[in-house]
Formats: sequence, C-alpha cells, structure tokens
Amino acid sequence: GEQEKLWNMDFAETVTLPGTTDSNRKGIENTNKSETTYLSRYYKYEGAAWYSRNIEIPADWKEKHIVLFLERTRPTTVWIDGREVGKCNYLSTPQEFNLTHFLAPGSHKLTIRVDNGKSIPGQIRSSSHACTESTQTNWNGIIGDLKLEARPQFHIRRIQVYPHADQKTVDVKIKLSNPFEQMIVAAVQIEMEAFNTGLEHHIKFNKNIVVQQDEIIFQIPMGDDALEWSEFSPTLYRLTANIQGENIQDSQSTTFGLRDFKAEGTQFNINGLTTFLRGKHDACVFPLTGHVPMDTAAWRRYFRIAKEYGINHCRFHSWCPPKACFEAADIEGFYLQPELPFWGKMEKGDTTLIHFLTKEGLQIQEAYGNHASFVMMAIGNELSGDQDAMVDMIARFRSEDGRHLYASGSNDYLGF
Repeated sequence: GEQEKLWNMDFAETVTLPGTTDSNRKGIENTNKSETTYLSRYYKYEGAAWYSRNIEIPADWKEKHIVLFLERTRPTTVWIDGREVGKCNYLSTPQEFNLTHFLAPGSHKLTIRVDNGKSIPGQIRSSSHACTESTQTNWNGIIGDLKLEARPQFHIRRIQVYPHADQKTVDVKIKLSNPFEQMIVAAVQIEMEAFNTGLEHHIKFNKNIVVQQDEIIFQIPMGDDALEWSEFSPTLYRLTANIQGENIQDSQSTTFGLRDFKAEGTQFNINGLTTFLRGKHDACVFPLTGHVPMDTAAWRRYFRIAKEYGINHCRFHSWCPPKACFEAADIEGFYLQPELPFWGKMEKGDTTLIHFLTKEGLQIQEAYGNHASFVMMAIGNELSGDQDAMVDMIARFRSEDGRHLYASGSNDYLGF
C-alpha cells in the first residue's frame, strides 16, 4: 500500500475500532471446514491493513504534548495529513506516538497501517501464542484503549515503584519529559494510600529539588504499620506524584503492592513466608473473539474461577497479557509469570530475533513492572539453542529490574 500512497486516500469501507479484521468481518472468507488443532476463523487476513479517520484538535491543546496511544496492536506506521510520524513494532505492550509537531488545533487526517505479516519476525509468527492460529490467532487491528492524550510539555512520563517489604520502604523512580533542557527548581509531593482494604494507611512525602536530568529517585519509608500484598491479603496502594515549579505542573498516578517475592533454595516465599505455587498454563485461548480480553472485569472473573480450583499462579505460555490482567491479579491476589513471545531455537547470531525479544522484554518491564502480581518472567517456552544468548538476555533484564524472578524458559529442558 505504500507504493500506492494509501495514506493520501479516502477509504470506502468502514470498521469499528477497537476491534480486529475478524470482528469486523474483513479479509478473505474462510471456506475450509476441515481445520483441526487451531481456531477456524470466519475471515483470514495477513499483511498490511490501513485504517484512517478525520480528527479534530481543540484550541486548548495548542502547545501541549500530544500522544497517540494504541494499547495493543501489531507493527504499525502512523501518518498525519500524509506526513509519516513513525513506526513501532511492540507486540506485548502499548505503542505510543509523539504527534506534538504534527497536530495544531483544527482538522487533521490520521492514518495507521497495521501489518500482521512480515513486519513480525517469522519465528514469532510461527512460534508464539502471541500470534499463532492455535489460540488467539495472528489478528490484525487495534484492541484495548485507542486514544489521543494531551499533556503539559514538561510532564511526568512514567513512575516506577520498587518495594522492599522487609525494610518497609519503597524506591520511587520518576521519569520526566523536559523539553526545555534546563535546570528547574520544583516541589515534589508523593502521596500513597491503601485503597482496596478496610484498613487505612496514608503516607505523604514532600521535597524541594533541582531537576537537572530526566529521572529523579526517592526512597520513602512506609512505617511499621505498612500493609503488605500477597495472595492472603492483596492490599494495594495508589501512589500519586505531583511536581510543581515556575510555569510547570503535572501529576500522575500508579498502583503497587508492598511485597518481596523471592526464591530460597528450592522454595518460593512471599514476604518471608514460604508459599507453594499451584499454577495453570494459559496459551491465550479466547476462541469467541480470537484475541485477549482487554477489560479488568473479564480477568477478575477468570482469576476467581481459578481460585475456586485452588490455583494461585498463572504462567502465560509464550505471550504477555495486557494491563487489565495484571490489574485483576493485583486485586484478586494472584501470582503471574508473563513470557516473551517465542518458543524454539535461540541463537546468538540471529541478531534480529535477539534484538526483538530483548526490546519486548524491556518494554514488558517498563509497562507492567509496578504490578504486585508480576512476580516472575521467562524469556520463552521450551527454548533450545545458544545458552549464552539466554544468559545474556536474563542478565540484561535483571540489571534493569530486580522486582521479578527470571528464568531461561519454561520446560526449558525439553529443548536440549
């Protein structure tokens, strides 16, 4: 479609987003009635699909930082008024595009090209429950939140919370977007409040700082009466950070649980208490839609049913669930193990695959790392090949984020 410059064209057909080509009955009708071992789709489509609509930017968005947020999709390219904004190929986490320099107040044309074909590495398409026809299918479309957001030019980009239950403290890392590239004197206020329990606990932390870089870190004591998170008492805190200075002001919130999930010898423990993981395997089997549910209510129902069977742990076979899943597990007190989207042979010389999986893993940590339920992570399922490549990848992930336990694959011994 790029040779035909489809970003300039008006399209005759309509679809509903969030949604997929399957849910919109687009693609090639499937007449094969003898399929086995995987989902039989009404319509099949693999390749580039183009989505376009007109948007209106309000006057009060002038000089704001504007972001296009696509919660879950396939590799995309975005155009505004025929000008290419950029590309992104995240499969496991949201995609975000900075449209600040493309959108003035008024009418504009937004075009998104979604490619579930060769833009995804071949090994991922054929060997991952993120894409295979066995379960959720290699769908094309955009699901979950699909929105434009306007933020101040100076804003909080991300908050990461690193709990230490044994010390009753949290490390709070605030990542900033500072387009002014100058020293800023600001007042930072951080509030933490338990919100899903009958017990009350509220903490307020204030500090005046000089912002000289794009990241600030605080260690905050939570007190002896701090409430811990586990399957037995899944207490959550809502943390709100506010930063204010001359001509700057922004706030952002996140949730977390005060917990330490560790391995001691051959056993796991949660906050020092030995726990036994009674787990289930999830291969993204959602045949009614052909894609993962993106709402918290659906996932809370899922975990409540699992708990009725005595299950407290879920391993996601070669895929990573969305934010709603982690949120539901946080509330219900469930231990989760997402995985990178791959099973098969990992070789150090395959730089395309290694780079793709490393990037996916770093994004998973960034997007979902605050969730108390996110306790373990594997770099794939039944991997074989170059052990050094796996060791290097795990070392990279551990150095970036120590909140989780890491493994070089599930059922890894089967591949050797």
